[in-house]
Amino acid sequence: MLETIILVVFLTVAAMAWQHLRYLRIRRDSAQDRQLLLHSSDAFHVIVFFKLGNTDKVVDAVSRFVQQILANSKARLVYAGQAAFTMNSTQLAHHDWDGVLLFDYPTRADYQENLVAGNFHVAREVFSASYVHGMRRNCHRNLAIPQFLLRLRFFDIVSGKWCVKPLQSSPVFATFPEYATWRTREARLRAINTINSQCLVVYSLVKRGNREQQANNELFGRSMASRMAALGHGPLHMGRSVALEDFARFDQVLVIQYPSANYFADLLSSQFFQGVIGNNLLADSLTVFTIPITDRL
Repeated sequence: MLETIILVVFLTVAAMAWQHLRYLRIRRDSAQDRQLLLHSSDAFHVIVFFKLGNTDKVVDAVSRFVQQILANSKARLVYAGQAAFTMNSTQLAHHDWDGVLLFDYPTRADYQENLVAGNFHVAREVFSASYVHGMRRNCHRNLAIPQFLLRLRFFDIVSGKWCVKPLQSSPVFATFPEYATWRTREARLRAINTINSQCLVVYSLVKRGNREQQANNELFGRSMASRMAALGHGPLHMGRSVALEDFARFDQVLVIQYPSANYFADLLSSQFFQGVIGNNLLADSLTVFTIPITDRL
């Protein structure tokens, strides 16, 4: 009996360690996300949504911005991404953002010091437009995300869901007028996949809806999470939203990694996704689909 308990404990710890290392490799190598796994509860994350001038190139402009920020503050660059498309918020002016940056400051006071000194505002002149939003990220909760997915996968297997069904194209997606916007997004994902075919990282500022909307959204989230757990992708960051400018208010920041832009394009046009997306009911959100360019800076 004791030997059985020891064996079960050993296998559980081994599975958890394997899961942690697997997701760490995905974070570092595929998503090019440089988040420290352990950080102080005082750490303050700053997200920059940016739009370029007509003649600017993404990597060149982002490099100039990042160099100015890092040279004049205590910030660390966590992630840089080039956008495929934007799903705009009703609370903000609509922009087709060209990319997203994520910085980590030791404290919010350090970010405020950067603002007071004027360095942050000067750096933003590199872009033709930008929007800055904050995030409070609990490192312990985020460390538990891979283990949550492992637990979900275990219970799916126990309940008989041994494998994930292949995506089947929706028979109406290619022709019905109501899918025109989705088809445009699919095309942009296919195009940006030629720049980076290893990963897609989706940044979302989320404002939750009422109780009924939240309950329906949980059904969507559960369906998506099962695929994530089985295929080895999922959230990189989950945090509390902190408004820094304008009047927009959100509840949560979600950053989710997918295997590639092509994978998500297949997902968009599938019967599975079009069948569950109707349950994704939120009061509002700003969502930008990006590919990693952190390693190119």
